[in-house]
Amino acid sequence: MKNLVLRQSRDFGDILSATFTYLRLHFKTLGKGLLFFSLPVIIISGVLIGSGFGDSFAASEAGLSEPEELGAFFFKFFSGLILLMLTFVVITQIVFKHMQLVDEGVEDIDVNMLLEDFSRNFFGLIGIYIVIGVATTIGIMLFIIPGIFISVKLSLAPAIYIIEEEEFGEALSKSWEVTRDYWWFTFGVNIVVSIIVNFASNIVIFPMYIIMMVVVFASGEPDMNLFGTLFSVMYGLSMITVGLLYCIPVISQALVYFNLDERKSGATLTSKIDSLAGNN
Repeated sequence: MKNLVLRQSRDFGDILSATFTYLRLHFKTLGKGLLFFSLPVIIISGVLIGSGFGDSFAASEAGLSEPEELGAFFFKFFSGLILLMLTFVVITQIVFKHMQLVDEGVEDIDVNMLLEDFSRNFFGLIGIYIVIGVATTIGIMLFIIPGIFISVKLSLAPAIYIIEEEEFGEALSKSWEVTRDYWWFTFGVNIVVSIIVNFASNIVIFPMYIIMMVVVFASGEPDMNLFGTLFSVMYGLSMITVGLLYCIPVISQALVYFNLDERKSGATLTSKIDSLAGNN
């Protein structure tokens, strides 16, 4: 297998290209970890959310609006939503741990290796995302732009926390520092990758919903029970699609960090060499 050097200065296009190259080169080992640890939970969360919507449509068709029906809907929906968010944390953890092992030169990566420091990484990532979320929310309340600025400045903290095994506060601090002078670069990569992932998701999801609408309205009069069942299934499948595609922006974030860290470290080293040469 041809190796992809992770710690390397890359321009905008190279990072996008390297993201998909990494997926291609490590599809088996990374995919096995994602399927083993993430797919079951994504399926459960998708079923819960979809089932909640299905129940709500069925209750609406039957003319029911009792607290019990509403309670069941909200319980399923929010339980599925919480599971989905936790799955995103697990996906982030698996991808960054995989990239850490690749960066260290490990060639035969098995599933057990991706579980190293699981508790520390899992709960640490949750803490980091809570800090980023709170800081971003406060920033958004201050005329929106500060929130966007803060979210980008702290966006590399999860990668630093796992790949470099930094402490909680140090990961946030280093993310803030490493994006200095590269805020627009980081923001641009995040936006473009998000557009790519959303486009890829829609390619898969759109046909599902078109088929659903054709089936529901084929008889001329829509059947809300059938609509609820199909919506439940389609929504569950769409959540699986979104969850599995989430690894793409995670990989790109790590590559952005490697790129910026290499640029900063290289610039610092060059400065020291020039300083020593000047003294001599």
